[in-house]
Amino acid sequence: MNFLRYYVRFLNPENNGIFEEELEKIKGGSTVTMGIEELLLDRAKNEGKVEGKAEGERIKALEMAKTFKKLGIAIADISKGTGLSVKEIEAL
Repeated sequence: MNFLRYYVRFLNPENNGIFEEELEKIKGGSTVTMGIEELLLDRAKNEGKVEGKAEGERIKALEMAKTFKKLGIAIADISKGTGLSVKEIEAL
């Protein structure tokens, strides 16, 4: 990202300030020096990890709900415990 600061300059100094602010937004306060492609790939990778974790937690909740439903636990209680909707649990 630092290379952009060396090669990109605007005639209007106000635009330079805006450019610097936008670079900081993209970097997200990171002090790690990397190219913009690397930064965007790293961000996408981290977003993928978060999404994958959320999906894993959802699958775990569905499996628990199935088990609880088989045990005869009230659907409303299963919903409270797993965070799944009553409709989702009834569909299992």
